[in-house]
Amino acid sequence: MSIEIPDRPLTLPEVAQVTGLSLRLIERGCRKGAIEHTPKGEGTERVHRIMYPHQVRLLLESRQVGVTKPVEQPPADPIQEAIEATRAMVARQNRRHVA
Repeated sequence: MSIEIPDRPLTLPEVAQVTGLSLRLIERGCRKGAIEHTPKGEGTERVHRIMYPHQVRLLLESRQVGVTKPVEQPPADPIQEAIEATRAMVARQNRRHVA
């Protein structure tokens, strides 16, 4: 499946429409610095961030879903589980209730 990316800078709403990702996810990623973008502060339009086609491709590559291997849990030790349950119970009983 190949997504057609226009050969011009895109606003974040346009990126969301082209990629199928939510606008909020893209905005948060840009604010945190997790998604590469270009800040824009020119003109009177309310466009603060844009993404160039190469940045959109990087975003799509980073969002590729692959098959992951399930984490194998070590065999449970019943004695260790009993010790941890007792510690949790004692910890709950020793908490002070402050109003």
